[in-house]
Amino acid sequence: MNFISIVFSLILMIQYPSTFNCEGKQIAVVVRNNQNGDYSLAQDLENLDKGSFVLLDSVERRLMLPLSFKAGEITFTDGKWLWSFKDNVKGLRVDQPRYAKYLPDGKIEEYCCQRNS
Repeated sequence: MNFISIVFSLILMIQYPSTFNCEGKQIAVVVRNNQNGDYSLAQDLENLDKGSFVLLDSVERRLMLPLSFKAGEITFTDGKWLWSFKDNVKGLRVDQPRYAKYLPDGKIEEYCCQRNS
């Protein structure tokens, strides 16, 4: 498991990710395709491979969330955390993505995020 963490840390260092301010906390975001195990940087959010994932890196936590296959959405989730560039309610939000945490009691904790210029 540590080996995988080291590999993903190296991938983050090689590419310069986009950064977002989520309620005063900086989060580095990288979207990668991985259909063939190449971990290529995603160039087009509307055309992601089935194995795509997002890496969210902040001081508090590092998350790797797989692509959700919900029709019409560009959403990544592990069932607890969610990062979404497009959903069926608000549409495409590349500069203000949805970042949320599902709580055990069924509630959703939302974080307001804005892309850094």
